[in-house]
Amino acid sequence: MLIYPNIVNMLGEMTVDVNAICLDRSQTYVLMIEQRQTASCDVLNAAIARCRLPKIYDWGTKTVYFQPQGGTGADEKAFVGYMYFVPPTLDPMRIDIGNIYDWFKNPIQEATMPLSWYPRNFTNPDYLTTDHSVRISDDALYSVQLGLYVIGYTEANDPQIKKFRPEHRTLCRLATYSNRNTPEYRFKPQEERINLNQVEKWYLTEWERENTLYMFRFGYLKLAPVKSNDNVERDVGPGLVSAPISLHWLWTVNSPEFSRKYSRDDPNARREYVAEKSAKMCRDWYNEDGALWNFIRDTETNASCPCVERQAQVDLGRFMPHPRCSQTFRDITCTSMIGAKNCYMSSENIYGSYAGDGANILRENAARFPTHYGQVCCYDAGGKLMQTSYQPVIKVMEDTPYNPGFPLRAYEFGTSPYMGQFEVPGLSAFHNDYMPYFLCCKYANFRCQLFYWRRPSSGCQQYQPPAVGEGQGAGSFTTIDNDKFIFNEPGVYTMLYVPQTLANPEVRIQIRLERYPNRKVDFSLLGRYIGQSDLVQPTNATVITGIALEATGTDRVNVIVRKDTRRFRYRTSVIVGNILRYFDTMPIQRFKGVLVYVNNVERGQPEVYVVLEEAQIGVRIRESYALDIDRLQNYQESMGLLDVLLSVPPQYGVRPDGDKTREQEQRRLYNLPRVSGLMRPFPDQTSSSYLLGLTLSDVNSETIRQQIITNYRIPGSGEPGSDQNIAGTVNNNIPMDNMFTTSRDEDKKFEVFPEASMKSGPVYKAAEKYEIGSCRFVAQTGQMLNQLLMTCRDLQQDNQINKQPMQSAVIQRYGVNQCPHNPAQIVQECGDSVPCLYDYLMLDSRILGMEASNSWSTFTLDRSQASRHYNSCGPINIEYPEYLMKTPSLASGYLEGDVARFDCFQSHWIKGDNEYKCSLIVDQNHPEDYRFEWNKGSQPWCRSREKDNLFKWLAAIFGVLGILGLIACLFLCCWCLKQKRRKVAEEKASRRLSYVDEKTPMRADMAYDTRAFSKSKAESLNSLSNRGSLREAEMYRKDQGGGKNYRADYRDAMEEDGNVQTVTNVRSAPNLAEGIDYSSGAGFTTGTEYGGSLGYPPPPPPNYASSLDYVTGDSYRGGVDFSAAAGAGNAEGVYRETVTAANAAPTKTTTTTVTTTTRKGRHGSSMHVESASAANVQLQNQLLGLNTSV
Repeated sequence: MLIYPNIVNMLGEMTVDVNAICLDRSQTYVLMIEQRQTASCDVLNAAIARCRLPKIYDWGTKTVYFQPQGGTGADEKAFVGYMYFVPPTLDPMRIDIGNIYDWFKNPIQEATMPLSWYPRNFTNPDYLTTDHSVRISDDALYSVQLGLYVIGYTEANDPQIKKFRPEHRTLCRLATYSNRNTPEYRFKPQEERINLNQVEKWYLTEWERENTLYMFRFGYLKLAPVKSNDNVERDVGPGLVSAPISLHWLWTVNSPEFSRKYSRDDPNARREYVAEKSAKMCRDWYNEDGALWNFIRDTETNASCPCVERQAQVDLGRFMPHPRCSQTFRDITCTSMIGAKNCYMSSENIYGSYAGDGANILRENAARFPTHYGQVCCYDAGGKLMQTSYQPVIKVMEDTPYNPGFPLRAYEFGTSPYMGQFEVPGLSAFHNDYMPYFLCCKYANFRCQLFYWRRPSSGCQQYQPPAVGEGQGAGSFTTIDNDKFIFNEPGVYTMLYVPQTLANPEVRIQIRLERYPNRKVDFSLLGRYIGQSDLVQPTNATVITGIALEATGTDRVNVIVRKDTRRFRYRTSVIVGNILRYFDTMPIQRFKGVLVYVNNVERGQPEVYVVLEEAQIGVRIRESYALDIDRLQNYQESMGLLDVLLSVPPQYGVRPDGDKTREQEQRRLYNLPRVSGLMRPFPDQTSSSYLLGLTLSDVNSETIRQQIITNYRIPGSGEPGSDQNIAGTVNNNIPMDNMFTTSRDEDKKFEVFPEASMKSGPVYKAAEKYEIGSCRFVAQTGQMLNQLLMTCRDLQQDNQINKQPMQSAVIQRYGVNQCPHNPAQIVQECGDSVPCLYDYLMLDSRILGMEASNSWSTFTLDRSQASRHYNSCGPINIEYPEYLMKTPSLASGYLEGDVARFDCFQSHWIKGDNEYKCSLIVDQNHPEDYRFEWNKGSQPWCRSREKDNLFKWLAAIFGVLGILGLIACLFLCCWCLKQKRRKVAEEKASRRLSYVDEKTPMRADMAYDTRAFSKSKAESLNSLSNRGSLREAEMYRKDQGGGKNYRADYRDAMEEDGNVQTVTNVRSAPNLAEGIDYSSGAGFTTGTEYGGSLGYPPPPPPNYASSLDYVTGDSYRGGVDFSAAAGAGNAEGVYRETVTAANAAPTKTTTTTVTTTTRKGRHGSSMHVESASAANVQLQNQLLGLNTSV
């Protein structure tokens, strides 16, 4: 079954023609798509049916089955075919809308843009449903009205399913065109113009045009037939779509908001309006992206950029050339990385790994999982990594060529199953990564740093180089662990085998070596002097003619060199799943677990790249060193041999330098797989050939040959009779099935295609007589090579004459059969290059010999540079780029030894630290711990000269004012302190009162109460004599109910230290009413303190516990222990007091009492007598007559 077109856009909504036989119009036919929906079909005639495809959301080959639907067709067999679904960014049938880069400019320079399509791709749908007699060749079938619609894309929340999902919405119809059906447009494209300033019909309301329109950051154009109910229905039906474009030009078309805020006559109105809206959308994206998972953790840890471009070129398993921004692909639609010499992106979804708490060793045994993230790395002309941190500093003009790469939250090639958020190939990347770059960096003003804060470029600090090996020419091999040898033996060999573990899939790579034909055979002698069987006469040199790759769960890929006389157009054949693939219109094709792309700059498909995505192992296959055969004289087609470059990531434990001393220990400790094959023939050997070159002793060394043949050759693939002793070939747990002659179970249905026999048969098929007897293969060692070369050179330079007749014939025959054309030139041009000597001599081709020498030298140099570990400090994060410049601007600023110097323009001064150096930092306490970082310093920034001068004057003025203020504050503090001390002194002086009475004789002994104090009262009063604790005084005050200032008074009294104070005791009516006698001098009247009138409540007498302790007529005696704490009591230690109370009529009495107290000073000091007069006390009328005499 044939299907046209068999390359279909994954968005579907288009029609395909299916070519079958004996189709019945009365039957309903369907096209079943593998793992997807079915497509309904309409029968056009007995051989052709037209099917309408739904949205597929997949990338790769899908098996399709065409059969009738219903019970009547149950006995009919289904037609089997295949279709290849591609994302819209790579669709070869997309409509042409001119230069894509022009659609991303603000504003768009032209008011009209070009549009072209092929009219024969559209038919009138009414003819298919109404008129069944129409012929396919009828021109009226292609007469149809086509509408150009704008489809917006976003990934928004769906409230029904409670998830974010892709949304395609028809926004408007720009124009309507008539599809031309005249005969001249059968193979000629129809060209029209798109007017960007008008819209025929909006499918959005006015409110949606002011709000919902800006949810769609980008979209695409779709050309489809206009339906009769187009005014009410948004589904435009099948059609052709364009590449993704920006929709900023649509914001100002018939916009009410734009009309209110700006004048249409203003030439800058559109630019300013787009800038305003872009700034808001940039801020919304910044907040939206900040709420998502910080994916930089995965991208920088698991896919850090290579430090130099040389590493990115050979790291084929993890990185590939950018499809639009590199020199490998012939594409001119790079819009976001203009200025970089080459950009590389991750060749598969970044695989994440379990992190846990960051210190759990169990993460070493955890399987990796694919994410939807991607990495993009761009390099300048010097091959150094470009950094986003320096972009705001370096870029001074709009078109300045400095646009570094940045990581992608949505991988550009999508993520399986290609239908969710962040998963749609191309569209998700534009929505989440590329369009925010244009909104923040191109359209809005001063918002680019917001974008780079969310998308910082990689600093290559976590990058580890891969192990790289190559096989070229006539069997010259450099293994991935740095062994070098020349191996020749026909057969199919296991080039690389990696067993499956918990962390990696099983990987199988096989190559086929065939004997290269003798190019000295003259094909013009066919039929006259030589027969058909003698055209291919094999030599004793083998070359690579094919390679097969597969991994667990992937498609099998075979890359075969095409046979002689068939390489004039395509030099290689790429077969995926027994289906031959072409890369003319699509240089990048993705299959199940495999990515295949070609260098379409070179004609003839001579350079093919194959990447096993999950295994992260990449292979580069070149035919005849990718030489441009059109420029070579006397060559009509290429030479017909392959050279293979293999890249293995570091997670497999293969050291690029060849050090194997600790490999067994590391393999057991980290559960690493045993990597073996022709590219690593000695996996268990501990020695290495580090820094050793290729010598003649390594040419077909018998030790190496027997090891490879015994362990890695597929049984039955060698010459007849060479597989008699195959002991040990099945003892290494390596599968021994031939990947060139067998097929996977899911590919066997396509073995009927001729591609199956193309990959299984030999390229250089020789007659059987050349495989037996004297023509059998004999490996040429280095000694044999040198001897043959010297012999042939001597024969060439031998000028002896007059030889015997038979001797001359024998010498001539030997030279023709065994010697190259010019052996002396081989020695002169090759020198000591062993690959050149071997290829030049054995293949008898100067071009192949010189290319072998150049390729070997180039690969050796590239390998040494790519295997080197570069120490990186990462870029310097610049936060304030205004008026800041980097010197030199494009110099490297992230590797060890790099110096970054910053300066300001002449209108500004540099502030902060402006010079940094990346250097090694070693922990002196632990010398084994080291790191690489920039020297410490503050953020460099610029300040205008005017503002700096202003700040200097302000600093000087405020400095002087500050000094004066400080002096004033010091003076004020000193003055306040002095005033405080003066006040304290005055308060102390005020407590020392002067009394009216002078010295008076001591009072005579009087009758006192002789009852002793209670023990508790005596102890409490006795404790006051220690004078050691103010806390005890406080307790005393609380116990006795005194005032707050009693403690200060108590302390002042203690400081007198021996002086005697005479305190006036005024007998007040309230106190006498309670039966208290204050004649002892220890009591105070209310409102007095030590006889004064300070307004404090009086403390109780020393021998007073409470008002209930005194009873009328009782006497109390304080013992000897009381003498020290008796206050103003008897100096002799005896305190006597009599309290009497008499009934009297209530009268108002004023009593004046003079009390004289004599107290002996301590330590034998002299007697001191003081007198004081008491104040008048007003007695209340309600008191009874009391006896106040002592």
